[in-house]
Amino acid sequence: MPGAVRRVTIVAGLCAAGVLLSGLVARVALRWLTEDARFVANADPVNGTVVKVERPNKGASESSTLPVAVIYRLGEAQHSATTEVTTSIAEGLGRGASLELLVDPSEPTHPREKRTAEAKAERWSLVAPVIGVALVAGVLVLIREVRRAMRREVEPLRTGLLVWLTPNEPLPERPRPFSFPAHYYRDDKKHEVIARADGRRRPVRNGDKVLAAVAPREPTWVRVVDEEVAQGLGWYR
Repeated sequence: MPGAVRRVTIVAGLCAAGVLLSGLVARVALRWLTEDARFVANADPVNGTVVKVERPNKGASESSTLPVAVIYRLGEAQHSATTEVTTSIAEGLGRGASLELLVDPSEPTHPREKRTAEAKAERWSLVAPVIGVALVAGVLVLIREVRRAMRREVEPLRTGLLVWLTPNEPLPERPRPFSFPAHYYRDDKKHEVIARADGRRRPVRNGDKVLAAVAPREPTWVRVVDEEVAQGLGWYR
């Protein structure tokens, strides 16, 4: 069933691409998480002195940050730098105010405000379980969609009911798999469906009708039975 395999492969490929994209996003996010956590764990607390605070723009949220210029001493050396501080903290600072900093000894000129850095690391720590759940969900969706695609192609032929399907329009001449609107009657009830056919093979015909298999539990899963499949299953000679 080349057409079925092709369609299942496409579904699996799309789902796998989604999982890989989620994994890429997770990798980037976890890199940020690791960096923030590493910094807080390795940095030394240092008392700095505020030199200048930029005033917030009108309407700025308290979760936004402001650049604050500070001077501080690390060991025997004095440094000056600008660090981002949460607006709610920065608004209460003025020139000469004391400010707790975290400084990584390997990068002494890049301090971070202590409470801002710790809050950022804590927020990212909450992302890890969310990313894990998203990846597991992505894998489960991949498995479900592949199984569903396989069932959609195989179920009609494996356990399906044979019906004479009437295309709404003459079937096109296409040398590839295609779908088309059609209908069939079962228990005096008309069923409108979108059927699948393999244009590379001749369907079993009865005048304008074509033989099709319908999955009992999924009446919209309809597959046209071509002569090659019918002969292989012993339905047609």
